[in-house]
Amino acid sequence: MYLVVFKQLSIMALIAVVGFAVTRAFRFGKTEQQFMSKLLLYVVNPCLILRTFDKPFSAELLHGFLLVIVISIAAHAGLIAIALLFCRSRTPEGKQLDCLDQLAVVFTNCGFIGIPLITGVFGEGGTFYLMGYLAMFNIGLWTFGYFLVAGKMQPLKVITNPNVIAVVAGTVLFCIPQRLPELVSRPLEYIGDMNTAVSMLLLGMLFATFRKPQTTVKTYVLRVAKVSALRLLLSAVTTALIGWAAVQVFSGTQDIRLMSYVVFIAALCPTGMSVSSFAVIFGKDESYASMLVAVTSALCLVTLPASIALAERLF
Repeated sequence: MYLVVFKQLSIMALIAVVGFAVTRAFRFGKTEQQFMSKLLLYVVNPCLILRTFDKPFSAELLHGFLLVIVISIAAHAGLIAIALLFCRSRTPEGKQLDCLDQLAVVFTNCGFIGIPLITGVFGEGGTFYLMGYLAMFNIGLWTFGYFLVAGKMQPLKVITNPNVIAVVAGTVLFCIPQRLPELVSRPLEYIGDMNTAVSMLLLGMLFATFRKPQTTVKTYVLRVAKVSALRLLLSAVTTALIGWAAVQVFSGTQDIRLMSYVVFIAALCPTGMSVSSFAVIFGKDESYASMLVAVTSALCLVTLPASIALAERLF
Protein backbone atom coordinates (compact mmCIF):
# COMPACT_ATOMS: atom_id res chain seq x y z
CA MET A 1 0.00 0.00 0.00
CA TYR A 2 2.89 2.39 0.64
CA LEU A 3 3.61 2.39 -3.11
CA VAL A 4 0.00 3.46 -3.78
CA VAL A 5 0.38 6.23 -1.19
CA PHE A 6 3.66 7.36 -2.74
CA LYS A 7 2.08 7.41 -6.19
CA GLN A 8 -0.85 9.51 -4.95
CA LEU A 9 1.50 11.89 -3.12
CA SER A 10 3.56 12.26 -6.29
CA ILE A 11 0.44 13.12 -8.31
CA MET A 12 -0.56 15.70 -5.70
CA ALA A 13 2.99 17.11 -5.67
CA LEU A 14 2.86 17.63 -9.45
CA ILE A 15 -0.35 19.64 -9.06
CA ALA A 16 1.37 21.70 -6.34
CA VAL A 17 4.24 22.37 -8.77
CA VAL A 18 1.69 23.77 -11.23
CA GLY A 19 0.35 26.04 -8.49
CA PHE A 20 3.91 27.13 -7.69
CA ALA A 21 4.71 27.91 -11.35
CA VAL A 22 1.48 29.79 -12.02
CA THR A 23 1.88 31.84 -8.84
CA ARG A 24 5.40 32.85 -9.81
CA ALA A 25 4.40 33.57 -13.41
CA PHE A 26 1.42 35.79 -12.56
CA ARG A 27 2.80 37.05 -9.23
CA PHE A 28 -0.16 35.96 -7.18
CA GLY A 29 -0.15 37.11 -3.56
CA LYS A 30 -2.18 36.95 -0.36
CA THR A 31 -5.40 38.04 -2.08
CA GLU A 32 -5.38 34.96 -4.29
CA GLN A 33 -4.33 32.73 -1.38
CA GLN A 34 -7.20 33.97 0.76
CA PHE A 35 -9.64 33.39 -2.10
CA MET A 36 -8.44 29.80 -2.59
CA SER A 37 -8.47 29.13 1.17
CA LYS A 38 -12.02 30.43 1.57
CA LEU A 39 -13.14 28.51 -1.52
CA LEU A 40 -11.85 25.30 0.07
CA LEU A 41 -13.10 26.00 3.58
CA TYR A 42 -16.55 27.35 2.80
CA VAL A 43 -17.48 25.69 -0.51
CA VAL A 44 -15.41 22.72 -1.72
CA ASN A 45 -14.85 20.82 1.54
CA PRO A 46 -18.47 21.12 2.80
CA CYS A 47 -19.74 19.94 -0.60
CA LEU A 48 -17.35 16.98 -0.53
CA ILE A 49 -18.45 16.07 3.01
CA LEU A 50 -22.17 16.22 2.17
CA ARG A 51 -21.62 14.16 -0.98
CA THR A 52 -19.70 11.57 1.04
CA PHE A 53 -22.60 11.14 3.47
CA ASP A 54 -25.22 10.97 0.70
CA LYS A 55 -25.53 7.19 0.68
CA PRO A 56 -28.04 4.58 1.89
CA PHE A 57 -28.11 4.17 5.66
CA SER A 58 -26.10 1.30 7.07
CA ALA A 59 -25.90 0.46 10.76
CA GLU A 60 -22.41 -1.00 10.18
CA LEU A 61 -21.18 2.22 8.54
CA LEU A 62 -22.64 4.34 11.34
CA HIS A 63 -20.98 2.09 13.92
CA GLY A 64 -17.70 2.40 12.01
CA PHE A 65 -18.02 6.18 11.85
CA LEU A 66 -18.51 6.38 15.62
CA LEU A 67 -15.60 3.99 16.15
CA VAL A 68 -13.35 6.24 14.03
CA ILE A 69 -14.26 9.11 16.34
CA VAL A 70 -13.11 7.02 19.32
CA ILE A 71 -9.83 6.09 17.59
CA SER A 72 -9.34 9.73 16.56
CA ILE A 73 -9.75 10.88 20.16
CA ALA A 74 -7.08 8.39 21.21
CA ALA A 75 -4.79 9.56 18.39
CA HIS A 76 -5.18 13.23 19.33
CA ALA A 77 -4.57 12.39 22.99
CA GLY A 78 -1.32 10.66 22.01
CA LEU A 79 -0.22 13.63 19.88
CA ILE A 80 -1.06 16.09 22.66
CA ALA A 81 1.02 14.02 25.09
CA ILE A 82 4.00 14.14 22.69
CA ALA A 83 3.63 17.90 22.21
CA LEU A 84 3.38 18.75 25.90
CA LEU A 85 6.19 16.40 26.86
CA PHE A 86 8.79 17.32 24.22
CA CYS A 87 7.98 20.90 23.19
CA ARG A 88 9.19 22.69 26.31
CA SER A 89 11.90 25.36 26.14
CA ARG A 90 14.05 26.78 28.92
CA THR A 91 14.77 30.21 27.49
CA PRO A 92 12.19 33.05 27.34
CA GLU A 93 12.71 33.32 23.56
CA GLY A 94 12.13 29.60 23.13
CA LYS A 95 9.00 29.64 25.26
CA GLN A 96 7.47 32.16 22.86
CA LEU A 97 7.63 29.49 20.15
CA ASP A 98 6.53 26.53 22.29
CA CYS A 99 2.83 27.02 21.53
CA LEU A 100 3.54 26.95 17.77
CA ASP A 101 5.63 23.79 18.17
CA GLN A 102 2.83 22.13 20.12
CA LEU A 103 0.25 23.14 17.53
CA ALA A 104 2.51 21.83 14.75
CA VAL A 105 2.82 18.42 16.41
CA VAL A 106 -0.88 17.92 17.18
CA PHE A 107 -2.76 19.50 14.27
CA THR A 108 -2.02 18.16 10.81
CA ASN A 109 -3.01 19.19 7.32
CA CYS A 110 -5.64 16.44 7.32
CA GLY A 111 -8.09 18.59 5.37
CA PHE A 112 -6.09 20.03 2.49
CA ILE A 113 -3.79 17.02 2.12
CA GLY A 114 -5.56 14.25 4.03
CA ILE A 115 -8.84 14.42 2.10
CA PRO A 116 -7.39 14.17 -1.43
CA LEU A 117 -4.80 11.61 -0.32
CA ILE A 118 -7.27 9.27 1.39
CA THR A 119 -9.83 9.74 -1.38
CA GLY A 120 -7.19 8.82 -3.96
CA VAL A 121 -6.00 5.75 -2.05
CA PHE A 122 -9.21 4.38 -0.50
CA GLY A 123 -12.01 6.06 -2.45
CA GLU A 124 -15.23 7.36 -0.91
CA GLY A 125 -15.23 4.61 1.71
CA GLY A 126 -12.05 6.01 3.24
CA THR A 127 -13.30 9.59 2.91
CA PHE A 128 -16.46 8.67 4.82
CA TYR A 129 -14.43 7.47 7.81
CA LEU A 130 -12.08 10.45 7.55
CA MET A 131 -15.01 12.72 8.45
CA GLY A 132 -14.87 11.35 12.00
CA TYR A 133 -11.24 12.39 12.30
CA LEU A 134 -11.96 15.82 10.80
CA ALA A 135 -14.71 16.43 13.33
CA MET A 136 -12.37 15.67 16.25
CA PHE A 137 -9.60 17.71 14.61
CA ASN A 138 -11.73 20.84 14.40
CA ILE A 139 -13.08 20.45 17.91
CA GLY A 140 -9.53 20.01 19.24
CA LEU A 141 -8.15 22.91 17.20
CA TRP A 142 -10.68 25.44 18.48
CA THR A 143 -10.56 24.26 22.10
CA PHE A 144 -7.12 22.92 23.04
CA GLY A 145 -5.31 24.59 20.10
CA TYR A 146 -6.94 27.96 20.70
CA PHE A 147 -6.14 27.67 24.40
CA LEU A 148 -2.44 27.12 23.65
CA VAL A 149 -2.05 30.45 21.88
CA ALA A 150 -4.79 32.57 23.46
CA GLY A 151 -5.06 31.22 26.98
CA LYS A 152 -8.80 30.57 26.57
CA MET A 153 -11.13 28.38 24.55
CA GLN A 154 -13.53 29.23 21.73
CA PRO A 155 -16.35 26.66 21.69
CA LEU A 156 -18.39 28.96 19.43
CA LYS A 157 -15.75 28.48 16.73
CA VAL A 158 -16.43 24.74 16.88
CA ILE A 159 -20.16 25.21 16.40
CA THR A 160 -19.74 27.62 13.49
CA ASN A 161 -16.91 25.76 11.71
CA PRO A 162 -18.09 24.91 8.16
CA ASN A 163 -16.57 21.42 8.24
CA VAL A 164 -18.15 20.55 11.60
CA ILE A 165 -21.52 21.85 10.37
CA ALA A 166 -21.15 19.78 7.20
CA VAL A 167 -20.29 16.63 9.18
CA VAL A 168 -23.32 17.08 11.46
CA ALA A 169 -25.61 17.80 8.50
CA GLY A 170 -24.11 14.88 6.59
CA THR A 171 -24.66 12.51 9.53
CA VAL A 172 -28.32 13.53 9.69
CA LEU A 173 -28.59 13.05 5.92
CA PHE A 174 -27.01 9.61 6.21
CA CYS A 175 -29.42 8.53 8.96
CA ILE A 176 -32.64 9.51 7.15
CA PRO A 177 -34.06 7.30 4.40
CA GLN A 178 -34.25 10.09 1.84
CA ARG A 179 -31.37 10.60 -0.61
CA LEU A 180 -30.57 13.97 -2.15
CA PRO A 181 -32.18 14.57 -5.55
CA GLU A 182 -29.84 14.46 -8.53
CA LEU A 183 -30.38 18.17 -9.09
CA VAL A 184 -28.58 18.74 -5.75
CA SER A 185 -26.25 15.75 -5.55
CA ARG A 186 -24.67 16.28 -8.97
CA PRO A 187 -23.50 19.88 -8.24
CA LEU A 188 -22.16 18.65 -4.88
CA GLU A 189 -20.23 15.94 -6.72
CA TYR A 190 -18.76 18.35 -9.26
CA ILE A 191 -17.70 20.87 -6.62
CA GLY A 192 -16.40 18.19 -4.23
CA ASP A 193 -14.24 16.73 -7.00
CA MET A 194 -12.33 20.03 -7.06
CA ASN A 195 -10.84 19.29 -3.64
CA THR A 196 -7.59 17.64 -4.72
CA ALA A 197 -6.77 20.18 -7.43
CA VAL A 198 -7.64 23.28 -5.39
CA SER A 199 -5.87 21.99 -2.27
CA MET A 200 -2.63 21.25 -4.08
CA LEU A 201 -2.72 24.44 -6.15
CA LEU A 202 -3.06 26.36 -2.89
CA LEU A 203 -0.13 24.48 -1.36
CA GLY A 204 1.97 25.37 -4.41
CA MET A 205 0.95 29.00 -4.04
CA LEU A 206 2.05 29.01 -0.40
CA PHE A 207 5.46 27.64 -1.34
CA ALA A 208 5.81 30.22 -4.14
CA THR A 209 5.02 33.16 -1.84
CA PHE A 210 7.07 31.90 1.11
CA ARG A 211 9.31 34.61 2.51
CA LYS A 212 12.49 33.95 4.43
CA PRO A 213 12.16 34.87 8.10
CA GLN A 214 13.75 38.07 9.35
CA THR A 215 15.75 36.00 11.80
CA THR A 216 18.34 33.84 10.07
CA VAL A 217 17.28 30.34 9.11
CA LYS A 218 20.19 28.95 11.13
CA THR A 219 18.48 30.16 14.29
CA TYR A 220 15.49 27.97 13.50
CA VAL A 221 17.03 24.94 11.83
CA LEU A 222 17.54 22.72 14.90
CA ARG A 223 14.14 23.61 16.31
CA VAL A 224 12.38 22.95 13.01
CA ALA A 225 14.25 19.63 12.68
CA LYS A 226 13.12 18.60 16.17
CA VAL A 227 9.47 19.49 15.55
CA SER A 228 9.55 17.77 12.15
CA ALA A 229 10.86 14.59 13.79
CA LEU A 230 8.11 14.73 16.39
CA ARG A 231 5.41 15.45 13.77
CA LEU A 232 6.48 12.89 11.18
CA LEU A 233 8.41 10.18 13.04
CA LEU A 234 7.49 9.88 16.73
CA SER A 235 3.86 10.58 15.88
CA ALA A 236 4.03 7.74 13.33
CA VAL A 237 5.12 5.25 15.97
CA THR A 238 2.52 6.48 18.47
CA THR A 239 -0.44 6.44 16.09
CA ALA A 240 0.67 3.13 14.58
CA LEU A 241 0.50 1.57 18.05
CA ILE A 242 -2.93 3.12 18.59
CA GLY A 243 -4.08 1.72 15.25
CA TRP A 244 -2.64 -1.69 16.11
CA ALA A 245 -4.46 -1.66 19.46
CA ALA A 246 -7.72 -0.72 17.70
CA VAL A 247 -7.33 -3.63 15.27
CA GLN A 248 -6.74 -6.03 18.17
CA VAL A 249 -9.57 -4.77 20.38
CA PHE A 250 -12.16 -4.43 17.61
CA SER A 251 -10.98 -7.33 15.46
CA GLY A 252 -14.56 -8.45 14.84
CA THR A 253 -15.58 -5.10 13.36
CA GLN A 254 -15.88 -4.85 9.60
CA ASP A 255 -13.43 -2.37 8.00
CA ILE A 256 -11.45 -1.91 11.24
CA ARG A 257 -8.16 -2.04 9.30
CA LEU A 258 -9.42 0.62 6.90
CA MET A 259 -10.52 2.81 9.81
CA SER A 260 -7.12 2.47 11.48
CA TYR A 261 -5.32 3.30 8.22
CA VAL A 262 -7.48 6.40 7.70
CA VAL A 263 -6.78 7.73 11.19
CA PHE A 264 -3.11 6.81 10.86
CA ILE A 265 -2.68 8.67 7.56
CA ALA A 266 -4.68 11.71 8.74
CA ALA A 267 -2.53 11.92 11.87
CA LEU A 268 0.69 11.73 9.83
CA CYS A 269 0.02 14.52 7.36
CA PRO A 270 2.38 17.50 7.59
CA THR A 271 1.76 20.42 9.92
CA GLY A 272 -1.54 22.10 9.17
CA MET A 273 -1.78 25.57 7.67
CA SER A 274 -3.95 26.48 10.64
CA VAL A 275 -0.68 26.88 12.58
CA SER A 276 0.35 29.73 10.27
CA SER A 277 -3.13 31.24 10.55
CA PHE A 278 -3.00 31.19 14.34
CA ALA A 279 0.47 32.76 14.26
CA VAL A 280 -0.89 35.66 12.21
CA ILE A 281 -4.02 36.11 14.32
CA PHE A 282 -2.24 36.11 17.68
CA GLY A 283 0.93 37.97 16.71
CA LYS A 284 3.25 34.97 16.97
CA ASP A 285 6.26 34.33 14.73
CA GLU A 286 4.53 33.90 11.36
CA SER A 287 7.76 33.14 9.50
CA TYR A 288 8.66 30.33 11.88
CA ALA A 289 5.17 28.85 11.60
CA SER A 290 5.41 28.97 7.81
CA MET A 291 8.76 27.17 7.96
CA LEU A 292 7.18 24.35 9.99
CA VAL A 293 4.43 23.95 7.40
CA ALA A 294 6.84 24.11 4.44
CA VAL A 295 9.48 21.72 5.83
CA THR A 296 7.05 19.06 7.07
CA SER A 297 5.12 19.25 3.78
CA ALA A 298 8.30 18.58 1.81
CA LEU A 299 9.50 15.76 4.10
CA CYS A 300 6.07 14.13 4.06
CA LEU A 301 6.75 12.79 0.55
CA VAL A 302 9.31 10.45 2.11
CA THR A 303 8.10 9.88 5.66
CA LEU A 304 4.44 9.08 4.94
CA PRO A 305 5.04 6.15 2.54
CA ALA A 306 7.71 4.84 4.93
CA SER A 307 5.25 5.07 7.84
CA ILE A 308 2.62 3.23 5.81
CA ALA A 309 5.14 0.43 5.26
CA LEU A 310 5.53 0.26 9.07
CA ALA A 311 1.78 0.21 9.59
CA GLU A 312 1.34 -2.63 7.09
CA ARG A 313 3.43 -4.83 9.38
CA LEU A 314 1.38 -3.90 12.45
CA PHE A 315 -2.14 -3.82 11.04
